[in-house]
Amino acid sequence: MQLPSGSRFDNMSHKLINLLPEDRVNAFRRGYFIRLATVTVCLLAILTIIHGIFLFPSYLALLQKKDVETRSLAEVDARLAGSKEQEIHARLSSLKGDATYLSRLSTVPSTSGTVRNMLAVPHPGISIINITVAFPTAGATSGKVSLSGTATTREALHTFNDTLSALPFVTGVDLPISSYAQESNIAFSLTVSGTFTP
Repeated sequence: MQLPSGSRFDNMSHKLINLLPEDRVNAFRRGYFIRLATVTVCLLAILTIIHGIFLFPSYLALLQKKDVETRSLAEVDARLAGSKEQEIHARLSSLKGDATYLSRLSTVPSTSGTVRNMLAVPHPGISIINITVAFPTAGATSGKVSLSGTATTREALHTFNDTLSALPFVTGVDLPISSYAQESNIAFSLTVSGTFTP
């Protein structure tokens, strides 16, 4: 529709007046803000992608460092496991040695028991001054006990020698023949051999 010239409508053509109804104006504004939000979100997404591209080498470096640390941790664990295994073997061998020693203790006579057995032998006229005990070593089957003292007579010394020889755990008594040279107050030193386990 063409407006007649020279009318009052000519003056209105230069003024911008929004003649749209209110709901159309609101819809137009909503569309504008939606387009603006879409552009903003797209810009943020592009910035995030660019930052991700720049951060990717750092991620690769951290991943490589993590792999190196994991390998070094595995090596340390392997070393610790090896040292712990060696320590366990050392402890087991020590315990086996202790068990062997303890099992041998039941067959090895005690020093106090040996001295007690020697002193329990009747010895009238004999004064024992010194007792030395040497138990059997690993390869030997018999130990030795050295007795020294004085005897009042030859008969007392001979009886004491025979009594020691008759003990079940004694295999031999070594008394030098020179001990019988005197008749009384005889200083003697004899060695008793045996297992000393009654």
